[in-house]
Amino acid sequence: MNLSTIITAQMQQLHQQMEKTESIEAAVEIFEDRWKALGREILESQLQQKIEQVEASHDGAHQRRARHYQSPLGRLTLKRRAYWQDGHWQCWADTVLGLPDDGWFRSVKELSSALGVSTDFAHATQLLERWSGVRVSERSVANHVESYGNQLIETEAQHPAHAVCPVLSSVIDAACPTASEPPILYIGADGIHTPLKHGKTQEAKVGVLFWQHEHRQLSSSRRDIRERDYVATLDSVESFREQLNQRYGHWVNQQHHQVVCLGDGAPWIWLMAELLWPGCIQVLDFFHLSEYVWSVARLAWPEDEANQQLWVETQQMQLKQSHWQAVITETQRLPPGSDALQTAIEALQRYILNNQSRIDYHAYLERGLMIGSGVVESSNRRIVTQRLKQSGMFWSYQGAQAIMALRACYLSNSSRWNDFWYPTPGHD
Repeated sequence: MNLSTIITAQMQQLHQQMEKTESIEAAVEIFEDRWKALGREILESQLQQKIEQVEASHDGAHQRRARHYQSPLGRLTLKRRAYWQDGHWQCWADTVLGLPDDGWFRSVKELSSALGVSTDFAHATQLLERWSGVRVSERSVANHVESYGNQLIETEAQHPAHAVCPVLSSVIDAACPTASEPPILYIGADGIHTPLKHGKTQEAKVGVLFWQHEHRQLSSSRRDIRERDYVATLDSVESFREQLNQRYGHWVNQQHHQVVCLGDGAPWIWLMAELLWPGCIQVLDFFHLSEYVWSVARLAWPEDEANQQLWVETQQMQLKQSHWQAVITETQRLPPGSDALQTAIEALQRYILNNQSRIDYHAYLERGLMIGSGVVESSNRRIVTQRLKQSGMFWSYQGAQAIMALRACYLSNSSRWNDFWYPTPGHD
């Protein structure tokens, strides 16, 4: 019986089954299940024929080996002959046809990875079986996702950052004046602690890049960034810096631009900005600074929320006018209070003085720049918190690192995810 006859017979049988079904949902599910089963049978048969064609041109087979392969239509079982050569058994069909070494076809690898970085492995396993018919253990999905994450890290490390057009600064502006305002690229960075096994934690570094024109106003109270790129790692600051610089080079290439670096008061962020993007505009997150202001207000008026709110709003208004000295003066005028209040006042003053060059909010707002790194906080939540900090989760260093890197790639709006799974021929 030829392939056309088989398909026609199966379609007739399927049509009869669907006619007996009153529910549209049930009919669709019946069609999907039977069509996948038929496709799996055909695919398995076609691949087996290809294997036998390859093996027909080789003599000396000693044994036949069956192996399972995970395909987008479910599990396939293919038999290949083994040949003794150069001191070991070799299946010619594996090499000639390019059968996957790990037994997983690429589309299933991609799907399992997307599921594994999006939800817990138990749920990912259930969805993988439902959508592809592939039935594997939770541990198998976890091991594969970790493996693919490590592959991604190694693949991207092979492409160091390339030279870009320098960040525009006052010196460059004087030498090469431009007719229009250069496009602004925002780069944000922050650290977030990640739970590891045996009660340990380690700070992950998360970065995000996006162009200002991609930051859109959706409504009076909601904004969104249409395209962004993420970087995340548990490795050292130096490693994070290299990875972020690589993505920066990819985004900027040779176009003139201005970098605005957003961050909290962590010294490593500003040192990185000075090393990688000299001449960039450094902006201290307004909301981080406001948290220090709130700490003072709550201790100064512990039972008076109205006064807390009034004092904070007054100081925020002063800060947005770049009158940070006035804020320090206001803290000095507060009546004596507890030791905790004095500590909070000193912390606020120190935070302001240590970041004087990064809190010219009036000038930033006049230029239409962002002064809050809410997008950076959102990056922490999206990349780390939502997947790696769920209740009861503890990770190995390698597992957390792989998930983090793969999730950052998956949630980026650039072509990184597609480039990793479907690289251009001739490129890694």
